[in-house]
Amino acid sequence: MKCVKCGKLGKIKVQNLTACESCFLKIIEKRARKEIRLKKLIRKNDNILIINDGSAEYFVSEYLLKKIIKDLPIKITTKKQKYELGDSVSGAYNKIIVPWNADKEDEYFLKSIFENQDLKYRGHYKIKSKLYIKLLLTVLQAEVEIFAKIKGLKIKARKKTNIGIMLDELEKEYPEMKFSLLKSFQELQ
Repeated sequence: MKCVKCGKLGKIKVQNLTACESCFLKIIEKRARKEIRLKKLIRKNDNILIINDGSAEYFVSEYLLKKIIKDLPIKITTKKQKYELGDSVSGAYNKIIVPWNADKEDEYFLKSIFENQDLKYRGHYKIKSKLYIKLLLTVLQAEVEIFAKIKGLKIKARKKTNIGIMLDELEKEYPEMKFSLLKSFQELQ
């Protein structure tokens, strides 16, 4: 099949997206840029912490953030630690980039509904005065892994939850279902 952007042979196929490597990287970067721009997530003079849990989300988030902000006067620090949604991070940072993606957001949404839990950590959220940013909120797990592989980033495999496995099965039968669920979840905000 042809690449959706340039018309060359598209070797990458994720859901209904077929693209060549070059265009695929641009598409993922464009989604991250759009999320930052529309939600006004990053400003000059921000002090940003990127949580390094060794996942593909960390490596791709770090790569994209550095590429997107370029010469903006921003301080970026990386801290190696495990991260669970809702963990509070200490330090003089005003923004924290968490290792997260669309699949994880969908899983969080469904788990919260199934277990009748509060949805206080949906999307980008604040704890005290710090904004926690899910830079890859509009990027699927499979896309994150492909991006990391193309860029030669070393990643560790993510163990799927039961809900994640269920979502993958539903996605096979109903393409674009993960993005539809994510959009529904975001409209609740």
